[in-house]
Amino acid sequence: MSDIDLLPGEFHDLEHWAARWALPTEAARNRMRVTSEYHQIEAFYHALLPRMGAVLDYLQKFPTDALPTSAQHLMYLGCAFMEVAPAVELFKEPRVTDGFAPERFEILL
Repeated sequence: MSDIDLLPGEFHDLEHWAARWALPTEAARNRMRVTSEYHQIEAFYHALLPRMGAVLDYLQKFPTDALPTSAQHLMYLGCAFMEVAPAVELFKEPRVTDGFAPERFEILL
C-alpha cells in the first residue's frame, strides 16, 4: 500500500502508519500484530491513541457501507489500533500469553 494520500487530509500525520497497518481484514491485522516486534506495536499504539477520538468523529460523518476510500483506510487503521490495544494495555507482548494460536481462528461471515 502506498503511503501517498491514503487518509483524509486532517490525518496526514498518520499516513506512514496507514501504509503498514491499514489492512482490510481482521485476519491480516491480527497477523500483522503477532508478527511485529512489541516495540513496533507499542509505537503504533501510542501514535494512534491521542487521535482515536478524532478518527471516530470523522468516520461518523459517513454511513459504514458508503465510506470514501480514504475514510475506509482510516477505519482500517482504527481497527488495527483496536487489534493492538490489548497487546499493549494488558499483555505487553504481541501474542496472548497462554492463548490459542491466532492461526486457529477463522472469521466466518
